[in-house]
Order: sequence, then C-alpha cells, then structure tokens
Amino acid sequence: MVIARAPVRVSFLGGGSDFPDHFKQHGGAVLCTAVNRFANVTVQPFFAEYFDHRIRLAYRRNEEVNGTSEIKHPAIRTALEKLGILQDIEMHVMADLPARTGLGSSSSFVVAMLHALHAHCGRFRSARDLADEAIEVERVLLNEAGGWQDQIIAAHGGFNLINFRRDGGYEVQSLPLAVERIAGLESHMLLVYTQIQRDSFSVLGQKCPARPEEKARVLDQMANLARQGVEYLMSDRPIADFGELLNQGWELKKQVGLVTLPEIDAWYQAGLKAGATGGKLLGAGQGGFLLFIAPPERHAAIQQALGGRPVVKLRVNAPGAQIIFSQR
Repeated sequence: MVIARAPVRVSFLGGGSDFPDHFKQHGGAVLCTAVNRFANVTVQPFFAEYFDHRIRLAYRRNEEVNGTSEIKHPAIRTALEKLGILQDIEMHVMADLPARTGLGSSSSFVVAMLHALHAHCGRFRSARDLADEAIEVERVLLNEAGGWQDQIIAAHGGFNLINFRRDGGYEVQSLPLAVERIAGLESHMLLVYTQIQRDSFSVLGQKCPARPEEKARVLDQMANLARQGVEYLMSDRPIADFGELLNQGWELKKQVGLVTLPEIDAWYQAGLKAGATGGKLLGAGQGGFLLFIAPPERHAAIQQALGGRPVVKLRVNAPGAQIIFSQR
C-alpha cells in the first residue's frame, strides 16, 4: 500500500499570467503558497481473482470496473492509461476541503495520484517531474482550461514566486520568510467560505470581456504586482499594506474575466467595511473562498458582516507532494 498527499494552495497575486497562451508571449509571475490542507490518495494492489472486476475506485462515488476504458473519472482514467496501469489496482481518494472552491484541489489530487501510482510501481519522481506530468494530464491530455500554478505549487510546496518564461519554462523561487513574518501573515489571513462551488474550467470558458491586447496589458500588471508582493513580504512593511496590494490585484482581475457575482461583491465590500485592508476571491472566480487580510481582532466582525459564513484558519508554507506511507 502507498499513501501520497499533496497540498492545496492560496494564490495571492499574478493568477492568470500563468496561462501558457499569455506567458509564452509576455512572461508571467504568480505569488502563492501551499497550505496545510491536502488531497490524499491511497493505492494498493487489487486481488481480482477473488472478485468479478479488476479495478476498484473510491472517490465521491465508487467504481468497480474491468478495464480503464470503463472508468468514468476522466483524470483517473487518463493517469492510469498514461502510466500503463490497466488492471489489478485499488485507489481511494480523500480530501481535507471541498472541491471546486478556488484552492487548486483538482490539481492537488492529480499530483498526489501520480505520486502514489509511480511509487506503487517502484518509481521515484521529483517535484518537477510531478508538476510537469500533472500539467500534461490536465492541460494537454484532458484539455482542461487553466494555468500551471496549481500543479507546480502542489508538487513543490512552500511559499514561492513562480516565474513563467516566454520559452515555455518556469522557475520556482522560494521566499525565505522569517518565522515571525509568516506568523504575522497567518494571523492576518481570514478565509471565508462563500458556500458556492463551481468548476474552474467552466468559469474560464466564459467569454472574456476585455479585448486581447487589453487583457494582456492587465495580466502584465498583475504579474508585476506578484513581484511587488515579494518586496512587501520580504520587508518590514505592515501586513495591512499587503492586503491593499491584494485589493489592487482583485480589481485588475475583474477587468479580464467574469470572476465575480453580485453577492460576492457585496460580501467583499462588507469585509472591507468591517476592517479588512484588502483581499480577493481565490481561484477562477464566481465561488469558493474569499480571502481577507485584516488585523486578527477584526476577524470576528468580518465573519459576522458576511452572515456568519464558515471560516478556515490555515498555515502557509506547507510541504509539497509526499509519500507518507509505503509498504510493499
């Protein structure tokens, strides 16, 4: 049996500039962190001689099939076929947070699954290998819309600036934040669950309201904010100033995509009035988690202003994909 896990992420600044159709022309940068919530995947041999099927899967639903072509879950089917694992396998998927909430959970699952499957076959894969393979599965083989940051941060973990190059490559730069700085940021972060779930690729598939040249200009500004965010966090500036930077990024993001809803705008403004200095809606938009940066003493007032919606306290700088159990 092998158990692997990979973290979900919080993306602060630069999201959208990690799409290859943008960064291969203009470059891009995303400031993001892995957080201490995980997708967990268990893989073990399945002794088909005792049953009437050869593959058993358990995720939101259960599947018992005789071949990969019968598997309904597209990412599982694609990964098994890509790795040549066609029968005699059992897989269980567990998650710490709901899917479709703007934290990159689908990519975390794919990274954890690939890690577990390779380990099941006795193979080691580096963080870079896992990120690249997950990008191939989701963005190439499944042709799902989206950028590359989710797979990269799920595989590498940490608190990073990811730079995307025009030649199609990328670098992961880890931020050497002091323990006190990390603690200060964590104490100011408040994630409020909107209780709206949506598939990121359905949001991303909607027509962009901006002209292509205008969208590229705005995404360049967003990437520059990501680089500016590094300067803010690595300095002794108040964390409140970082919140104002997030607010700038959120206003820019609304110019290049249908990322919000009237109720989300109302909740965001209520959070600002209750004491937040800034924030954003995480992920592709139209649901999931609202992130606020606010003094800890204002968190209760913000939650109340948003109707008592559930909140999540997170730790940043979480480790990347790991094999946490392996016994053959």
